[in-house]
Amino acid sequence: MSSQTAKDVAFISVKNLFVASERPSSWFKLFHPSAAPRAILSNVSFTVPQGFHGTVYGHEGAGKTVLLRTLTGVIRPSRGTVLVNGRPPREHARSLAAGYVSSEESEPRTETGHAILSAYGATHRLPQAAARISMLTDALAMNSFIHLPAGTFSTGERLRLNLARAALSDTPLVLLDDVADQLGADTLTALLPPLFSGRTLLVATRRYRTAERLGLPLLLLHRGTLTHFGTLEEVANELSCPRLIDVWIEGLRYDLLRSVRRHGGVLEARLIPSSQFSGQRLRITLRSVRYLPSLYDLISQAPIIQVRELPPSLQDIIARLT
Repeated sequence: MSSQTAKDVAFISVKNLFVASERPSSWFKLFHPSAAPRAILSNVSFTVPQGFHGTVYGHEGAGKTVLLRTLTGVIRPSRGTVLVNGRPPREHARSLAAGYVSSEESEPRTETGHAILSAYGATHRLPQAAARISMLTDALAMNSFIHLPAGTFSTGERLRLNLARAALSDTPLVLLDDVADQLGADTLTALLPPLFSGRTLLVATRRYRTAERLGLPLLLLHRGTLTHFGTLEEVANELSCPRLIDVWIEGLRYDLLRSVRRHGGVLEARLIPSSQFSGQRLRITLRSVRYLPSLYDLISQAPIIQVRELPPSLQDIIARLT
């Protein structure tokens, strides 16, 4: 075995992935013989280690679901390579399917949630399945509906049941397709670490506030291409997104305010009313984070009470891409 640790080895490896839309019908090709397949995903490449937790973010139609389903082996790449735990997904699609959770999944309508989980545990010969089901029932707050027929479940209840199934399974890869948009980012933030610690987890969402609240590294899909991969801070810095800084100053001089507004990196500097103290609150919009050092040198001339850097927003990032 090489000296590489488990964290150094790519658990998911995607290289030059291209997924085209379904082939056009013969009638369409008759009238449009030169039409090329439309790319749903184009030239997507990334690697993540085992145990990585991240958010796949993109607008409707960006290719999030296609990417997740390609990782499970349901969709075959048109070009490029995809490896999960060193193997093409189609070679172990059945085990990977257990970790895919979507609001579009359905369960036997007449079976109770408890019966569905128990049958899954028995079929896969999972050790201590009954005890684990009991623990998951409590962890996912399913006591009020776990013994009811699945056909009576709401979307949120069905998703909780499928999360329990994924947690009950021994699959090393968990893929949540728009689950956060249904259950809420705060709920998932509390549930995911204890349920899926040590497993690789990707959460797909189209809502920027959900992605921000999850606080996970971003795989940013835009028009079928993975444009950026990293934390919100890292991506914002790569794109030179504007930054907001609030400065509380006791006795702001007009000449200093004028100097701040003339600073080459300042887009805007405006006073904001504040009842917290007798001084002034100055909100500064910088062109990018690289202007921070020179700005701090400038404002340090004043009696500063507090400085707060506002975190970048995903909206700022998306605005840079469009």
